[in-house]
Amino acid sequence: MPTRLPHSLTALVIACIAPSLWAADLLVNVSDANSKRAVDNVEVVVTDRDNRQWRIQTQPDGRGRIENLDAGLYQVELMSEGYDRVRLPSVRLVEDKTTPVQVSMSVARTNLEEVLVLGNSIGSNWLSSVGASEKDREALRSSAGSGSDVLRALDGLPGLFADSQFSTYTVRGSGPRDNQILVDGIPFDSVVHFSDSFGELGDAEEGGRYSIFAPNVIDRASFQPGGWSSAYGGRAGSLLELDVARGNPDTPSYTARLDIAGLEVGYDGPSFVTDNTSVLFSARQLNFGRLFDLVGMNDAGEPEVTDIIFKTHTDFDSGNELEFLLIHAPEEYERTLEHVLNSDEDEPGNYQDVELVQQSTDNTLAAISYRQLLGDSAELTNRLYYRRFGEDSQVGEAYPSDVPPETAQDQIPRRFPIITASQDDTEIGWRLDFSADNNWGRFNTGLRLNQLELNLQRQIDGEWIRYEYEQSDFRPNPEQQYIVLTSDGVNTDYQKRGLQYAAFMEQAFSWNTWDARIGLRYEGDEFTNAEGVSPRVAASWQLTSNTSVSATAGRYLQRPEIKDLASNTSGAALGYETIDQMSLGFQYRFAPLWDIFVEPYYQQLSDLVVIADGVNQRFNNNGEGTSFGVDTAITRQFDNGWSASATYSYNDAVLKDSPSGPEYDADYHRPHSVSLGGTWEINQRWKLSGRWKWASGRPYGDYIIHDNVLGEGEPLRYSRETITNNTLRYDGYSSLNIRVDYRRAIGRTQVIAFVDIINLLGSENPSNIDFNERTGEISEEDGSLLPLVGLRFEW
Repeated sequence: MPTRLPHSLTALVIACIAPSLWAADLLVNVSDANSKRAVDNVEVVVTDRDNRQWRIQTQPDGRGRIENLDAGLYQVELMSEGYDRVRLPSVRLVEDKTTPVQVSMSVARTNLEEVLVLGNSIGSNWLSSVGASEKDREALRSSAGSGSDVLRALDGLPGLFADSQFSTYTVRGSGPRDNQILVDGIPFDSVVHFSDSFGELGDAEEGGRYSIFAPNVIDRASFQPGGWSSAYGGRAGSLLELDVARGNPDTPSYTARLDIAGLEVGYDGPSFVTDNTSVLFSARQLNFGRLFDLVGMNDAGEPEVTDIIFKTHTDFDSGNELEFLLIHAPEEYERTLEHVLNSDEDEPGNYQDVELVQQSTDNTLAAISYRQLLGDSAELTNRLYYRRFGEDSQVGEAYPSDVPPETAQDQIPRRFPIITASQDDTEIGWRLDFSADNNWGRFNTGLRLNQLELNLQRQIDGEWIRYEYEQSDFRPNPEQQYIVLTSDGVNTDYQKRGLQYAAFMEQAFSWNTWDARIGLRYEGDEFTNAEGVSPRVAASWQLTSNTSVSATAGRYLQRPEIKDLASNTSGAALGYETIDQMSLGFQYRFAPLWDIFVEPYYQQLSDLVVIADGVNQRFNNNGEGTSFGVDTAITRQFDNGWSASATYSYNDAVLKDSPSGPEYDADYHRPHSVSLGGTWEINQRWKLSGRWKWASGRPYGDYIIHDNVLGEGEPLRYSRETITNNTLRYDGYSSLNIRVDYRRAIGRTQVIAFVDIINLLGSENPSNIDFNERTGEISEEDGSLLPLVGLRFEW
């Protein structure tokens, strides 16, 4: 037995250093960007890193295949008369696999030399905001500071800001809830875990911590900070479209990924049921308690998530397509007395957080889509979907500071649950889209119809004293220096079923160097009994071969949040918020591969939902405001192994709670934000990426700390009374994120390892503070470096 060990080691070493014995294939599928028809006779030029080239032409079905290539990185160029040239600068081929590449080619415009299909592109949407951007599968997976989280990977896009703590983001002074998200064309806002609970009455606008998508599941993310078409609903923030990846139709792949938090497995390949159907399957189970213990956050609780994603894609000979998508993303969170007792690490006996939580959530989406090609240019798409979001939560408190330190755990007083809440949203929807070419350009129209059933309950057990409050919050005695939550303001039982509906039409025009789009959208629903019409226009002008100008204007109607509808005790119906916006963008290519863009914008906000009384949960539509600013970016498109970008955004967002009320800075108003980032493919195996960002701090109100607010003979408690509305501002926030990826083939198995260091410099985030009512202290969240290490196997 001992004599065989050296031979085993020798075999392993040879396997690690020997070149691959298995060839790789490339399958290119080319279609027209507008009509979705296959494009034949496209010249495809494939170039490896040693400048060796292969050339083919696509067949009548739009496909072209090159076989027996060495595994590695390639550039792919596509050229066809009447179309813009397309260049994919970095396509990886894997041993013993066929790598499919889907390419949409746009009709050529005068003086436009080429279009680049990149991992990270800005200015990618011709009739939209100049800041519209795209990220592909590889860019999303390997973005610095993302931890391979899809939403964190958006960091660095123009107008968008995300701190390192949350998976959600803010755009142009709006909050996370003002962003519209579609998954495979289906509205699905519940894409983050551990977002706000219906049982939480405080400001939960920060959003969630982790997205529901595993790192390699999303094929493309398209982001628009404004100016989107009438096909989409209205939000004050942005539009994000996430396309779940299709399975490989040619060769199967299996994956396993292991990191500190848990395990992920997946399959990507043919269905083996029918020849024209592919399957993508991903399942992961993560327990972040281990990660929290590693970084010293053993008071944070035990969050546990499960994410299952299943998608099939069927291509028919006619060019029609059928897709089925299933997402199931339950979560559980528990914070016990043990976690409370661990929150005194800075000073024994000084407990920073005494909250007890028990929460479970069920989140499911099932959708089927059928796309038909009609005639020479028409396209008809029908989508049917079912969505359910269910949550049960209980919140309470422990009081370890009210007893001697040596008190046994089972003798420590606690009150649980104080608030019990449940939420059950069920939605069934149909979305129809039709488009066709005509004498002016292309005509688009569609319908949106869904039935939404809401069932939300919340109940408080007795009264609950809270020690953070606004000066305007209701108190029976104005001298009382705390607020009391009671059943009158907390308890609710909201049950309603109703329709939400919309219809739109728009016409796109094209004249030589000009393009324009005019659209109109009508929408209404039975929850608000509101309806409205939203006109929208956009235009683009290719001024010279390297200069373009774009403009957008339109109205966007935003529905009130479900939780606001359910919590509102004022008796007044809540209606749509109205956002009128316009933008003017300039894009200039000042050198090969280098672009600069500048886009000023303006928003007029009216009928905003505001809280009139936070204690008794009274809301109204009396708010209004403005938001204006400018987004800029300089980008170096990927070539010769590297890319880079620098962005700067200025924003001024002010609101009023009533037409005659005083102005104040919006909660997520950051006047200045800067981001610098880049990616370097060192060689076939090593990849390095990094991003540094800085932003002004968020606004906050001035406050007074009151002591001994319960009076003599009662436990010592302090309170924080906010006496102004966002008149002060926290210090700025900065962060440096670095990521290293390494890939190695061992036989037919690809081994991918990564180290993603979030907040490398350990910078503090001044905007995240906590008030301790037992000591009267306000503590700023300590800055901490968060290293994420993962190992992925593909075979």
